[in-house]
Formats: sequence, C-alpha cells, structure tokens
Amino acid sequence: MTAGVTDVASSFDGPNKFDFRFRVRYDHTETRAQLKREIIMPGQDSLGIYKDLVYSQSRNTLNLRTEFGLWHDLMLSLEMPIVIDEVATYEFDQSAGGSCVFPSPNGGGGTPTCVNASNSSALADGLAPAGGFDAANGGAGLPNNLLFRSVTRGARGGSGLDAFDTLNLGLTWGPLSQARDKSKPNWTVAFEAHISIGNIKAFDRLNPAANHAVSEGVHRFIFRTGLSRRFKFFEPYWNLWYMLPVARGDSQFVDYGAAQKTKLPQMQAGSTFGTEIVPYENKDRFYRIALDLRGRVEGHFTGRGYSEIWELLASSPAMFCDPVHNLSCDPAQMSKYSGKPFTGLTTIENYATIGADVAIAAQIGPYFRLRTGFEYSHAQSHFITGDDIGTPASNNPTGRVMAPSEFNPAYRAITDLVGRRYLADNINVYNFYLSVQMMF
Repeated sequence: MTAGVTDVASSFDGPNKFDFRFRVRYDHTETRAQLKREIIMPGQDSLGIYKDLVYSQSRNTLNLRTEFGLWHDLMLSLEMPIVIDEVATYEFDQSAGGSCVFPSPNGGGGTPTCVNASNSSALADGLAPAGGFDAANGGAGLPNNLLFRSVTRGARGGSGLDAFDTLNLGLTWGPLSQARDKSKPNWTVAFEAHISIGNIKAFDRLNPAANHAVSEGVHRFIFRTGLSRRFKFFEPYWNLWYMLPVARGDSQFVDYGAAQKTKLPQMQAGSTFGTEIVPYENKDRFYRIALDLRGRVEGHFTGRGYSEIWELLASSPAMFCDPVHNLSCDPAQMSKYSGKPFTGLTTIENYATIGADVAIAAQIGPYFRLRTGFEYSHAQSHFITGDDIGTPASNNPTGRVMAPSEFNPAYRAITDLVGRRYLADNINVYNFYLSVQMMF
C-alpha cells in the first residue's frame, strides 16, 4: 500500500490473480462567501467595494467507486457521485455582528458597516424582491435578514437524474513502483473522463419547484500524474492535474455568437503535495495506520459558470435582456437571449484556491480500509460578474461596440458594467468525509 495519490489496483501479480476494490464515501460540504458590489459614488475618482450579501451552501454527497486491476499496475476505475441534497441561501451581510451600524432612517448616525433592506444594492436594483424569495416555499417572503433561499436540489429534492452530475471513468498506470524496485519512486499517470449524465440545473422564479437538478451539464477531462516515495515512517508525495471542460449540447453554456468573447466553462489546474506519516504497519497481516497531511493549490481560469450568485440572478426580472443597454436584445435581432429569462451563468474572473487537508487512514487486514478527514479551502477574491459588452466588427473604424450585431447577448449592464460588478470575497469551503473500502 502506498500513498493515496499513487495507489493502483494491480492484477496477475503472483498469487494475486485479480484485484477488485469497492469504496463508499460520504462528504458533507459547507461553503461560505461574502458577495460584495462595486459602487461609483458622486465625486469619486475610484471604485469602491461595499458589502451586500452573504452566500451559504450546504451539500451532502454519497460517492460509489469501483477499481479493477487490469494488469501489473494498470487500473480501471468507475465512480458515481450521488448528491443527497444541496441548499443555498443569501442573506444581508451582517458579519460585523454586535458592532453592526445600519443606515439611519433620518440620515444621521455613523457610516453603515452592515447591510439590511434599506441599503442592499441587490434590493435597490431589483435583483430580488422586497421581503425576500423562498424558492422552497413557492416564492414566499423570508424572515429576518434572509433574502433568498433555493429549492432543495439532489435526491432529497428531486428524483431520477436530479441526483447525478457525472459518471467518472478513469485509467491509471504506474510506470514505476517502489515495491517492484526499491531504488525507484512510485509514479502514476492517469486520465479521467467525468461524463455529464444528470439533469441540467436551472432556476425559474415563475416556477420555483420545476428544477431540482445539480448537474452543470459539463463533461470534464482530467489528466493527472503523481509521485511518492516511502522513507521508513514517512511517504511524501506530489500530484499535478489539469481539467479541460466541454459543455453538453443541451447545457446552459450557449454560444451567443461572435460578439461573445467568453463562451466556455472555466478550465482548472492544480497540485497536491503532502506526506503520509505511518506510525504503525504490519505488512504480513496487512495492518497499517497513517496520518495524511497535505496542501493544495488550484488555478481557475476565466470562463463562464455557475458562480455563487447564479441562482439569485437566474430569471430575475432585473436581468431580462434590455434593448436600452444592449441592442442585441431588440426582438428584431432574433438573438438567442431575446425574450428569455437570464440563465444565471456569468463570466467568472480567474482566481486561485489554496487548501489544507488532514486525514487518518487505516488498513484492517487484507480486505478493509477506512479513511476519515477534514478538508479546508480558501479562494482568492474575484469578480463573478463582468461580461464584455461585445466585440466590434472588423470593419468598424471606431473600435467601439455600436451595431446590434456587435453586442454580446449575455451582457447585462446592471451587473456587468464596471461600477456594478459583483465580487466574491472571503470564500471558505469546509468538507468532512468518511470512506470505507473493501478489497477482494
């Protein structure tokens, strides 16, 4: 048994004619982020960033995975994540707690440090209705400082393919193995195809209960390579990966024409590095206990996607295609967006994520492995709205977007114009997991 990033099922090795594994993993994930807004105030020479909303999401996932040894250090894997439930809420940013200062009805008092209905830009711009919107209760109002609550997505909220995002197929090969040659490290290369199979998630305020899906409708092709080497009680490791997304034809990643500069989902790449500390091991009886400490660095490149604010913007009346600010929205132009509600997908700025994980892994005899851990991620602040207004035609001498055909149909001045963009800040993701693996 090696570190997780270089562990490969292997068959036809001496008495081990066939290696088969089955794993069940449960994840509970909590995401928190502040949604801030650019504001241009009269007389200002620069843009200000002000608090607006706090985003929270909770998700429970059950992951089923099988691994088959095809040959020496050659493994085929099949993985099926099942989303049990997923719920998101948006509330006014009152993160200052007891020191909050709110706007005074009479205009006096100190500078506001927190947000309520009287100074939320989301309410002022009509992105959400006064009194809030509870999608889980037919659009009814919400109490206290809650502004929006999503429907319950996944298996608990919907049925059938609402619980599924992708079916994951993988092929992993270990060109080098320390077990076979003690002078060599463990080295693996892998290719994974995460094939989108679930219903596409969407939201319509006129029919809030119509969609409970979790899939973004994106196939993801992932290339990985990993290295590890055991030194007595320690096994340091390193892993590098790249993910290429390809949107499904029926997804909400629609190509709106040449005027739209950013059309594709975000590409990603990252690296994992760490070490397993092995205080106890009995190879003859297949007993092993390890403490796994790791760090992560990930890059998310500019692209379109379901950001933290997507569900609040989706089908909001304030986000309808307005021919006053976007000439492609004129019904005469027959744009793919004309007369249709906003999907919620926006252009997301590139950003980095760092993370730290700690886990305890145990092998109990030749047939069982247990692993439990906690993962934490923090994402760099980045704009989650800010699409380009369009692309000037090659024969346009002004270099400015002027003709209807030059306007980007996905552009919305209310959230994409500089001075109106939304920024995701203080983004923290917490994940607890427990997995059980059986080996035959």
